[in-house]
Amino acid sequence: MKNLDRYLRYEVDMEKSQLAMREAQCRKENREMGSAKADGLGQLKASIPARDYFRWHQFKPGCWGDKSFIKEYLRDNPSFKAESLTKKSFSGPSFNAA
Repeated sequence: MKNLDRYLRYEVDMEKSQLAMREAQCRKENREMGSAKADGLGQLKASIPARDYFRWHQFKPGCWGDKSFIKEYLRDNPSFKAESLTKKSFSGPSFNAA
């Protein structure tokens, strides 16, 4: 049992370090791309590592088509979110057709 405990701690530490590397890689990619747009594809929202994508897809099939799931995922993992254009809302007087 002593070796099992050591092995599990090693695996957890390795998983944490790999996650940190993936997050750093996604942050770099998002900084470089900014809020890139491609014809026919739309605007970049996030860079999701394949490991996370397929893990969630196995756990909860169809989750990536659910907008609320994606919103929660990006809230919990802000480093994967793309730097988007900041849109300022219009806060002036309203236009009334008279």
